[in-house]
Amino acid sequence: MTVVAIHQPQYLPWIPYFAKAASSDVFVYLDNVQFQKNGVQNRNQIKTPNGPVWLTVPVRTSLQTTIQDTEIDQTQSWRQKHLRSIEHAYSRAPHKELVETGLRQVLESDWNRLGDLNIALSEWMFDQLGVKCKRIRASELDVKGKKDDLVIDICRTVGAKTYLSGHGAKDYQDKLKFNAKGIQLEYLKYELQTYTQCWPKHEFIKDLSALDLILNAGKESIKIMQLGMRTNEWQCKQHKG
Repeated sequence: MTVVAIHQPQYLPWIPYFAKAASSDVFVYLDNVQFQKNGVQNRNQIKTPNGPVWLTVPVRTSLQTTIQDTEIDQTQSWRQKHLRSIEHAYSRAPHKELVETGLRQVLESDWNRLGDLNIALSEWMFDQLGVKCKRIRASELDVKGKKDDLVIDICRTVGAKTYLSGHGAKDYQDKLKFNAKGIQLEYLKYELQTYTQCWPKHEFIKDLSALDLILNAGKESIKIMQLGMRTNEWQCKQHKG
């Protein structure tokens, strides 16, 4: 059974993003859809001594621009600002060395487009989390359509028997439409478990970039991530058995 998950490339994605990928055989970066303004495609949060702070990549975009074609605003010095913020926020993190041994190199590379930046960062984070699923860009596939039709075409193209969707999409997806194409529609309901974060005087914050988990837990991150799936509808493939 080939399980496929699909999601737009995000900037330093949060933990459920990687949990869904870890529960699949193939993860597709949905980079050929319209960029979403004020979403998390060009921003995410980290935990600082003063609480959560947004890190935002400045972009140049217009109506109907896809994520893969969204240009980064090169007139702003966002890279060093983000690195300084991360270094300050995680100066006491047990695995803060990962910023210098990998993250810095990715962030400081000469990125022109948001999709390329997001995917490169996600690939680094996949490696740190030990997630082994195959990853593909939708823009590299011969697919078409919108919404469910696009998702179904992607699933058929990559040989999906099961499409693993986020639980929030359950209210508007047509399960019969998937079944008619021979694809079983399943949902991942993820409940993040607490772990030790920096700055314990603040309460535990859930909706952060997975970078927070990686820098605090290191190689234990995958085990902590899996805890959120033990009692849910769909289990992490690497946790089975």
